[in-house]
Amino acid sequence: MLFGKQKTVQPEDLINAIPLRNLPKRILRHVASLATLEHAPGKTKLFNIDDLTKDVFYLIKGQVALNSTEGTADTISAGSPQARFPLNIEQPCKQSAITLNRAILVKIPREIMHNIERLGSNLSTNTKETIELVEDEMKDEHYVDFFCRLQDGHFEIPSMPDIAIRISKAVNNPDTTSTDIARIIQMDPALAARIIHIVNSPLYASRHRIDNCPDAVTRLGRATTRSLVLSFILKNLFRTKHALLRDRMSELWTHSRKVAAVCHVLARLGSKLDPDQAMLAGLIHDIGAVPILNAAKDYPNLIENPELLDKTVNRLQAEVGAMVLRKWNFIDELTDVALQAENWARDTSNTLNYIDLVILGQLHAYIGTPRMQTLPRIDLVPAFHKLGNGKLTPQQSLKIIEKSKSDIQAVEQLLDGG
Repeated sequence: MLFGKQKTVQPEDLINAIPLRNLPKRILRHVASLATLEHAPGKTKLFNIDDLTKDVFYLIKGQVALNSTEGTADTISAGSPQARFPLNIEQPCKQSAITLNRAILVKIPREIMHNIERLGSNLSTNTKETIELVEDEMKDEHYVDFFCRLQDGHFEIPSMPDIAIRISKAVNNPDTTSTDIARIIQMDPALAARIIHIVNSPLYASRHRIDNCPDAVTRLGRATTRSLVLSFILKNLFRTKHALLRDRMSELWTHSRKVAAVCHVLARLGSKLDPDQAMLAGLIHDIGAVPILNAAKDYPNLIENPELLDKTVNRLQAEVGAMVLRKWNFIDELTDVALQAENWARDTSNTLNYIDLVILGQLHAYIGTPRMQTLPRIDLVPAFHKLGNGKLTPQQSLKIIEKSKSDIQAVEQLLDGG
């Protein structure tokens, strides 16, 4: 192709481009850094009909003639409404393109555009716990009936075990001591044994081995103890007596446990976030799926239709999860994790938070799975650019996760009772 000199693309060059204009500012800057600015003289052929182009072109100066297979011609001028769209978004190309005069174009790898589409298609804007049925979801009567049941609150929200409630109250009471908190934990010998086990694990080990619960609570600290207790207890909720749903619950727990372990590791990368709180956030990000699956046992048509069941869970779990966490009196920051865990484009602050960690934890946890084909590249997710003060590349991030593989496995084993 007869292109001339190249210059750096500025975000301003893409500010009106569709769909790029809807990207968070930090991601628009990143996409600009991945694009190239091309100068082409008049009568330069950009692409032909039926071409499979590796790049997508936006016209930002000059004019381009588009000719279709039907013989129709159209002239696109820079700055026009048509120029806001890519010249060759379809593959193979339905039109040919040639510059009519000296033109400047932004060239973006098509793979980046595909990932931007994934970013948008997965965009979640949940900000409340209300559930609303949209028109295209009214076709299946079983889905509608189930949806309305959830909307009206006619489903069982799992209760937080009494011991977890008592420990949370004790931790929040400034007058209690480590001994007071330990006394509550020791009411469950298995839980006390796990707390002692984890305080002596490589993740928390001190110079001296600890062999009693009060010292373990002192060593871990009140907040960490609460996070760990809640994390250990949550596993019991990911269970069902229904045989056909048992595997689904097991898969859900395995995924949540993996995300929790990755969040624990990521929180240690120079952030001010507590790794154990991050682990808890990872565990509860899909908690809304638990009551949905439990309620589905009364709907054989849902259980026997995996695709419809998946649709139901994916559509409702954010709002239901927020309901569960509010009932459990979780802080707003963790409740928002359930609402925003798959809002890949979320960018509300410059500071890394627990929602960011869960978003990144999921993307890392899905590596090597079919789900990756529907998810955006990690460097197109705003949360990634807050990790490590924005100085990490995707390759560096993967290396960190790989080096931390043993730590991730250790956290998973601890959460699983190992």
